[in-house]
Amino acid sequence: MKNTIPPKCVFLFLVFTFSFQTLFSQDLAQSTSLRPFAKMYRLSNNVVIKNAILMDGKYTYKFKERDILVEIKGDTYYEYHPEKEFIKAKIDWLSEYEYELTIIDMEKRGVPFKIGSKLSATITKIEGDKFFYTSRLKDKTAKGSFIKLKQ
Repeated sequence: MKNTIPPKCVFLFLVFTFSFQTLFSQDLAQSTSLRPFAKMYRLSNNVVIKNAILMDGKYTYKFKERDILVEIKGDTYYEYHPEKEFIKAKIDWLSEYEYELTIIDMEKRGVPFKIGSKLSATITKIEGDKFFYTSRLKDKTAKGSFIKLKQ
């Protein structure tokens, strides 16, 4: 007599093996032992730009014949407008000449963005204390310039 394994046993063995692998992989994905490695991977992918072209300080730009004061402090960007209006954003440097602003607070009427909006900009040319840029918000592009104030 031949010793054959009934198909029901083979089927049960495969189901058990597949279930065990699925449970194990879910436990592994939710395991706290791998979280430090995932965090290190995220941190290693965050690029720190040490030579950002716009240093901490004060700048101005013209908007509708008025000077708008811009202040950069660490990773925070402030714009001070007339009539106590302001825009506050988090500045993330993508490279030495490129940055992204994320609006975190504002008291400004008539602007095409809101809190949480992201604006990206590239410094295209520098002439002394004047920094020329191209900025992008959604599908709109604008050009302008900052002048660094002497302190």
